[in-house]
Amino acid sequence: MSIFARSPYIIEISESGQEGSKLELFIWNGTGAAPANPQYVFTKLIPATNNIKTFYNISPYIREYITWNVRQTPYNIFSASQNTQFANVKVKRYKLDEGSYTLLDETTYKAFDGFGYYEDEYNYELAYDILHDEGTYLYAYDYNEDPSTNIDYRAGFIMVQTGTSFKAKYTNLVTGATQTQGLPNNSLRDVLRVYTAYYADGNKLEILDTSDAVLWTAYFKPYLNCRYEPVVCDFVNRYGCWQRTYFYGTINNSISIENTEYNLMQSDYANYNTLEGQRKVFNANGKKTIKVNTDWVSESYNELLKQLMLSEKILINNYPAILNTKQTELFKHINQKLINYQLEFNFAYDLINNVI
Repeated sequence: MSIFARSPYIIEISESGQEGSKLELFIWNGTGAAPANPQYVFTKLIPATNNIKTFYNISPYIREYITWNVRQTPYNIFSASQNTQFANVKVKRYKLDEGSYTLLDETTYKAFDGFGYYEDEYNYELAYDILHDEGTYLYAYDYNEDPSTNIDYRAGFIMVQTGTSFKAKYTNLVTGATQTQGLPNNSLRDVLRVYTAYYADGNKLEILDTSDAVLWTAYFKPYLNCRYEPVVCDFVNRYGCWQRTYFYGTINNSISIENTEYNLMQSDYANYNTLEGQRKVFNANGKKTIKVNTDWVSESYNELLKQLMLSEKILINNYPAILNTKQTELFKHINQKLINYQLEFNFAYDLINNVI
């Protein structure tokens, strides 16, 4: 069972005869056992004898245990997902009856820093924890890292919570060749979106269960017509997982400067030095901005764009950034045959190092 902690996750306790309830919340990272003692304990009395329902929203407490200080790294292996990018949650529910608490049940969840849309209603869950939307995606085709910028253009990953004998199946989009990779049981794994040997052609990726039934499908195609150096964008998507996209169109970089200006007292009134001037600045610093274009995209790009605009963690060319673009029309092919989006990002740091 999964929790997407940017939306409320409501635990209800409503037992016949209860006078109140208690909820114990255990949260930990990694694959180890739950802590011996709960991080949080909540109690409530019932509102009235004819209204015995009690509710607890546990999402705000979970988010404290999820961090994004490690980027989705383009390995050539199916590595375990970073422990800090999800949390394990155990909930123990109690009812209060005649002054004492009775344990009702306990449930363990995997929690991600994602969200559900309003239309998904409360306590949104996935049928399978595959933290990436199906669809068709383009990637910049380049085997090599650019040594001057330390940017890797490879295609990225999807995060999969595996069951028993799950597999990733790759089908080459040109030759039809296939490659199937077994995935460790009951584990969160970063699964390559493109099999290394298929980078030139692209592939269909399918996640299969133990009976080889297809749970999830997406297509990843190389983009070979870049007129400009592509910009790599990693962001945390609606499921609380790193997702990679690219911008291929015209790129514009700019800087803005901020400072404080004051009037300068001359060192010698009668015979002042003209090199001193009458005004001076201090606390000068600046920010860097980048404007990018998606190049021509299909209408299906709208969902990715929504998730990017709602993301709270974005990297542009491996540096933290904040999206300046707060509003855009979601174009439809019926209204506009060729769709191109322009976005503006501020890099989330000052040009002059002032970290203390």
